[in-house]
Amino acid sequence: MKSLHLTFFLLLSALILNSCKNEPKTTSAEVTNTPAAKAKTDGDISTLEVLDHDIDITPEGSKLFLEGFFKNSLVKGAITINKGSLHIKDGLITKGAFNLDMNSIEMVANVDESMITFLKSKDVFDNQRFTNGSFIIEECTKAINDQQATHLIKGTLELMGKSIPFNTKARIDYRPKFITILTPGIKIKASELGIKMADPSQDNLYFSLTLNGQVL
Repeated sequence: MKSLHLTFFLLLSALILNSCKNEPKTTSAEVTNTPAAKAKTDGDISTLEVLDHDIDITPEGSKLFLEGFFKNSLVKGAITINKGSLHIKDGLITKGAFNLDMNSIEMVANVDESMITFLKSKDVFDNQRFTNGSFIIEECTKAINDQQATHLIKGTLELMGKSIPFNTKARIDYRPKFITILTPGIKIKASELGIKMADPSQDNLYFSLTLNGQVL
């Protein structure tokens, strides 16, 4: 009887040992070789600093605003920027040129059709002879410790065949694929453009830029 129990015990032990040998093993290599999660990328450039792109101007909302006294009345007008492009690299505008559609001259406050006709006449902007003008950005640097401006811009405003250099502050706001550039008043004397003002003491004209663009 004892011999039978011993035989049964040895047989059971052999079966258990054989089962353990045949069980699939999990190695440390199999654990560590599990593919890691990939970094999320969406292809969008999120900051101005890493841009190296050409940007097309969006005519909608892109205007050169004008303020000055004409016929002893304060006039606030605008000229549409209908085409142009700029290049951004390392957070700076490396170049930019925009076309001014002089046929688009309008008033943005106290609209007076007779004043619009006067602004388009040969006594002022002479849009029959000079159908286009240009706003050109030639140099751009970062503004330092300025709460209102992010950049400083040098360029040329071309109107009525005259090229007038300017320096101005600018604020460049960027969100993925879209850019907005704003400048405060750029002071230019009407006499420099060949415009004779009724009152010489009111010779100053102020131009400001609102520019919208989209990354190509």
